[in-house]
Amino acid sequence: MNREKKILLALILAFTFMVILSGCSGLPKTAKLTISIDPNPVPCSSEDGIWRYAMTISESNGVGITLTSVRFDSYDQEDQLYYSQFLYGQDIIDWFVSDYIPAFSMLQNGNIGSSSTGKYKIITIEGVDDNNNLIEATVRVDYLPK
Repeated sequence: MNREKKILLALILAFTFMVILSGCSGLPKTAKLTISIDPNPVPCSSEDGIWRYAMTISESNGVGITLTSVRFDSYDQEDQLYYSQFLYGQDIIDWFVSDYIPAFSMLQNGNIGSSSTGKYKIITIEGVDDNNNLIEATVRVDYLPK
């Protein structure tokens, strides 16, 4: 009888361990955002003097997210913040066609241009996922000199 109890206990522990590892423990997941810039660093176009790049925002943890703000902080050659631009609501939709990223999906703006002489930008994206968690992701975009 002791042997049967030990086997039963081992099976219960193994099952519990598998449930916890599989994510079925009942705890809600949190969205995970990643911002990709292509190319980065960004070269200046010899044709028009504009730095052009594509930005992709991806969700990779299986939880959709509604974007609430996009912030572009521009820094000069002395690493001083000299300009900030904010996008909310309809502005986000205008830039990305939607403000919602479904689970395991992405939004992309393929033609961002800058005529500034800044050194880099810090882009910060905030949102609320489908489980009401606040989410934030940040990326640095470096500009190559002309």
